[in-house]
Amino acid sequence: MGTTRQFGSSPGDVAGILFGIAILGVLLAVPADATQSIEPVDTEPVDPVIETLVASRDTLFVSQSSELVCIASHDHNASLTYTWSSAYGRLIPMKHKALWQAPANPGTYAVKVEVEDSDGGSASAVTIVQVRDNAPPAITSLSADPAVLLPGQISTLRCEASDPDGHTISYEWQCSAGVISGLGPMVTLTAPEEPGTLSATVRVTDELGASRTRTVTVDVLPADPPIIEDLLVWPLLPDYTKEDFRGGYRLLRGSLTQCEIECVAYAAGRELTYEWSCTEGTIEGAGPMVLFTPPNATTEVYVKVTVSDVFGQAAEEELLFRIFQREEYSREIERSSGGCVVCLRR
Repeated sequence: MGTTRQFGSSPGDVAGILFGIAILGVLLAVPADATQSIEPVDTEPVDPVIETLVASRDTLFVSQSSELVCIASHDHNASLTYTWSSAYGRLIPMKHKALWQAPANPGTYAVKVEVEDSDGGSASAVTIVQVRDNAPPAITSLSADPAVLLPGQISTLRCEASDPDGHTISYEWQCSAGVISGLGPMVTLTAPEEPGTLSATVRVTDELGASRTRTVTVDVLPADPPIIEDLLVWPLLPDYTKEDFRGGYRLLRGSLTQCEIECVAYAAGRELTYEWSCTEGTIEGAGPMVLFTPPNATTEVYVKVTVSDVFGQAAEEELLFRIFQREEYSREIERSSGGCVVCLRR
């Protein structure tokens, strides 16, 4: 008797069919290009990037300072450290900033910064700074007005100066005697009580410490007025000019008996001026010696000189001239006992 096979579904077959259907549904639900949109993760390290390195002064003078600023970034926002270096000058680091003080010698110098992250990545940059020598100020003039004083008088001291580099300048004054008052390029000097020559010195300094000095001298003279030591008479015809026993001189009238008059005066080194006058006749010239022409008349003439110093102090002196007329000779002839002929005057 043969066996008859019946067709039907067992529980195991049903479960297999359902699993296959589920897998097919998942495959149908996933887009065909989904696998193409997945990008691989970049695991390579990223270095810092220095965006800029600037100096507040790229040209500066000896002993000046420049502030340096480094601006850096990192794609992963990693913590950054900054290392500054320079072969010359002095560096004061302040994280992403630094203060660089120029060396004593002018020249071209490099300042370097290196930026590092926590993973060992780094970047570096260099800036170049020019250092110039600082020229001192120039003093074009120094004057004292007046330069000759009496004790207690005041002179104005004036200094004209400039700085070739355009720096601000200051003034410092000193004197060997007396008192200086004021500040800046113009001050006053009060003379001491003791006569003599004193010096006033100015030091002009720029804002970086370079300086120049200059000195002017001032003479302080005694307060005594001029002294007229003598009035000297130098006649052109000495035979007709005689000293009078009553004082003064006897002088023949007329232009032929002109005489030079010299005033000998002293004023302790002060410059003197002379003013001459006469009651009659004429005076020519100026200074300590003049030419006096007597009048053509019998009379008395006073010649006066006034000697003044630069402070207005004065001294006076005068001379008396008795102007006489030549007497006519007598027509009478008298013989002397020695046989000589003598003409008698009237």
